[in-house]
Amino acid sequence: MLKTLKRLLVILPLALFVLGCAPQKLPDVFYPSPPDKPRIKYIKSYRSASDLKAGSMAAAIILGQATTYDLRKPSSVEVDGAGRIYISDTAYADVFIFDPPNKKATSIANMGTKIFYKPVGVRVDSKGRIFVSDTRLDKVAVISPEGNLLQYLEPKMPFKQPTGLAIDEAHDRLYVVDTHLHNVQAFSLKTLKHVMTIGSRGSEEASFNYPSNVAVDKKGNIYVVDTMNARVQIFDKDGRFIRSFGRFGDVAGEFARPKGIALDSEGHIYVADAAFNNVQIFNQEGQILMAFGGYGNGRGQMILPNGIAIDKDDYIYVVDSWNERVNVYEFLGEKHKAREAQKGK
Repeated sequence: MLKTLKRLLVILPLALFVLGCAPQKLPDVFYPSPPDKPRIKYIKSYRSASDLKAGSMAAAIILGQATTYDLRKPSSVEVDGAGRIYISDTAYADVFIFDPPNKKATSIANMGTKIFYKPVGVRVDSKGRIFVSDTRLDKVAVISPEGNLLQYLEPKMPFKQPTGLAIDEAHDRLYVVDTHLHNVQAFSLKTLKHVMTIGSRGSEEASFNYPSNVAVDKKGNIYVVDTMNARVQIFDKDGRFIRSFGRFGDVAGEFARPKGIALDSEGHIYVADAAFNNVQIFNQEGQILMAFGGYGNGRGQMILPNGIAIDKDDYIYVVDSWNERVNVYEFLGEKHKAREAQKGK
């Protein structure tokens, strides 16, 4: 009892100091910068579970607890319908689950399933099943909402390096990018059986050179980041080539090392470029609209961005891998306007 009292006398002033030194509200960060009309707003960053609730630093000091679930080498990010954030981390060989609405955090390993070696891609369907690609195991695992291994996907040809994943529930599809097979494989979400394969190695239309990520739109069109061909290729739901955009270069609209891809509710295409340290936004014709981010570790900046996800409310989650965090932005489109109109009522 005496030892506990002495400890409190030592650390309580420190905890009060931490609480008393809360930073003042910083100015908002918008893209593009004023006086141009803002289209993207930086919201916050997640580095660990401590970012889920206020006062966590002081609580950790008082209770003598270490901060848990600190990101070290995040790779991919996903957000489900309940607002939970899933982050694959290759350094920890785990997938973290941050739950901001309930201010909780856990991981698949903490839930009892320690099967990963290098988890890269992560996606979640409406049933709560978690799909994780592992580039060391060359497998794609299907995890239950409770964190149990349900099965591994069974492709017609064994995976060589499964990476990016995408889910299209409207058309019963799960897409898996295989970087070393230079293709995209489609599976039925209902049966988890292989349905079709898109592409092979090459530089012509419908061929890939080390593809990395994939996304789908409301129509079921498939958007594939063809990384080493420095382009995005678009296919219909049956795997037929529609068009492509992009090329190697160092100006807006071109790519150096394109990685993550996602679409917002209005159909804009977001491509994270790990060499440009930004996210470029394109229209459906592949014309550049704007970019956000930029090299650095400040608010809204990024170094080696990788995975990207956009939730149902058009909040954008970008894996800022070198800075060991996930940055959150808001697209100031129609859904933002609707939220602002609701606030005014």
